[in-house]
Amino acid sequence: MPFKYILLFLNCLITAICFGQLEDYEYMGVIKLNDSAFISYKLAFEELDGKIQGYSMSDLGGKHETKSNIKGTYDSDKKELSFAEYDIVYTKSPLGEIDMCLVNFTGGLRSLERSKAFSGPFQGLYPDKNPCLDGMLIMSASEEVQKRIDRMDRKIQKSKKVSQEVKDKISARKLVDTLTMSIVKKDENLNIFTKGKEIMVSIYDSGKVDDDRINLYVDDKLILENYSITREKKNIPVTITNKTAVVRVEAITEGTSSPNTVKVEVKDGPSLITTRTSLKTGEKAELTLVKQ
Repeated sequence: MPFKYILLFLNCLITAICFGQLEDYEYMGVIKLNDSAFISYKLAFEELDGKIQGYSMSDLGGKHETKSNIKGTYDSDKKELSFAEYDIVYTKSPLGEIDMCLVNFTGGLRSLERSKAFSGPFQGLYPDKNPCLDGMLIMSASEEVQKRIDRMDRKIQKSKKVSQEVKDKISARKLVDTLTMSIVKKDENLNIFTKGKEIMVSIYDSGKVDDDRINLYVDDKLILENYSITREKKNIPVTITNKTAVVRVEAITEGTSSPNTVKVEVKDGPSLITTRTSLKTGEKAELTLVKQ
């Protein structure tokens, strides 16, 4: 296989792995739109008495990464899976560009326990049920995707045409290890949709504590100045007084190990959203809390 296709295949698989929290059933794959565009897609849900509840993620690791809640049914007699996205949890898309086109899928699935893959057309609907973009859903069980990644990694590592430096940079296993949650990078903004107006934002270092320092602002008001991130959570209560509240993280130093990383949790009542910033000195990233 030509090396450029190896990279393309690897990128497709890697970008489909994020938010590693396991659900009862988990699939990864792509959405194929009618204009032949491909968007990475993840589906994770629990099933009880034929009813399913969980979440979907699209454009994982991309500029328009979006997480939505899903609900639906699995009919074991008809061997049919049906689900619909009904709520957006967060998105990196600018608020003005969010068109809320939600995936609605009904298709054949022989067994939740044994089926390794499924595919079929889906209908895109706005919240008012008017049609938007339609396309095709092509999914594989997450463990099968992981097996393919491992096989691809072995091929790359054994190739004599690829330098060791390049092998280290594109190691599938190392890249997968870094994609355990949504990462907000330089000048990116994550729009998080909340039900309440009293939100708790917590920041801490979940990895090696190396004296990463930040300034933290809420609606341009400096809340923490030159703050050193530790494993102990620092809780910052945020009240959404208007429709939105903006939390901005600015990297002051990168500590002893680059880059500056801060784990950020947003607790909205019983809901908890976890993300991480990854910044160099002087860079900033934002989380916009949007009251629904």
